[in-house]
Amino acid sequence: MELRNRLGILNTQQKQIYGSHSLLESQDFISLAKPLFTLQKKSTLVHQEKPFQGLYVVRCGALKQVIQHNNKKEMLSNFFLPGDIIGLDAIGERHYCGATTAIETSGLLHIPFNLIEELPISHSSHMQLLRCLSRAIYLENSRIWQMISQPSDVRLACFFIMMSCKFSAQGYSPYCFRLAMSRKEIADYLCMAIETLTPSVSLVVRLAISPKLSPEGAVWNSCATLF
Repeated sequence: MELRNRLGILNTQQKQIYGSHSLLESQDFISLAKPLFTLQKKSTLVHQEKPFQGLYVVRCGALKQVIQHNNKKEMLSNFFLPGDIIGLDAIGERHYCGATTAIETSGLLHIPFNLIEELPISHSSHMQLLRCLSRAIYLENSRIWQMISQPSDVRLACFFIMMSCKFSAQGYSPYCFRLAMSRKEIADYLCMAIETLTPSVSLVVRLAISPKLSPEGAVWNSCATLF
């Protein structure tokens, strides 16, 4: 019961975060964007350490970010779904922190950052960007907390709650949706062995949230107990 309550609180917090406005809802940013373009499945959008050219807003599809460390080990650090912004972590360093690749064919908007910098500092778009940055920091801190302090089954439950809130924020059903990422990609993102992933689903099932995982991806079905 305590675990259910904790996940319920997390779900409420995630809804509040993803329910906030995104760059997609700001006409000022949309007017700065170049025309929508398509990135084919498995194609790379940006390479690690390449100079920062601007932000990318996902309109459809799914992408992943992989960071390669000096010891050549790779870490899957992020998934990007519709409404998400790619490149926020590159603003300060002026280079992309990881390689971002399309998990499935995706549609994106490119917003050159120099156009954002040219806007007056008091412009509403700057505040919108600060809110997006704040949200990204909050979500990353939340993920770090989960990786450090939570067992694998809780991490998996939190992941599905996060995905549910993302789909709900875009106007889709929060109870039934398809994830483009594979089981291995989900396990890598959650810092779990793939052998641990399937047994961890048992907790989610006991909470009446029943994901069906396949080699190609995940279909999420929920009876809305936590929602």
